[in-house]
Amino acid sequence: MVDSPETASYAKSEVVSKSNESFRQMTILVGPEHERVIKEAIDAGLIETADQVVDVGVDTILKRLELHGSDAQPMSADEWVQQFHSWVHSHPTTTPLLSDEAVSRESVYGTRGQ
Repeated sequence: MVDSPETASYAKSEVVSKSNESFRQMTILVGPEHERVIKEAIDAGLIETADQVVDVGVDTILKRLELHGSDAQPMSADEWVQQFHSWVHSHPTTTPLLSDEAVSRESVYGTRGQ
């Protein structure tokens, strides 16, 4: 499916130098729904200008990358199994087990459902 120019979101960019620093100047075209959300965020005081949408978006992407472990390569199945077993064996084995009575249906649910 191809978006029409009215609903497409895309960006064009060029490098701009300001006082010995390089910045990438971008023109971002957003669809009507994104424009509405940006306006609501400004009206609600979440951001002051539409330019801050990029800051919020980049911060969100950075957090996702950190959580995702973007530097890590995908693990093979053998590596995953090895790490899983290491994790399993990292827990103490001295935890007392629950009695049969503690895990019985009557103990868990009581008289509910009768």
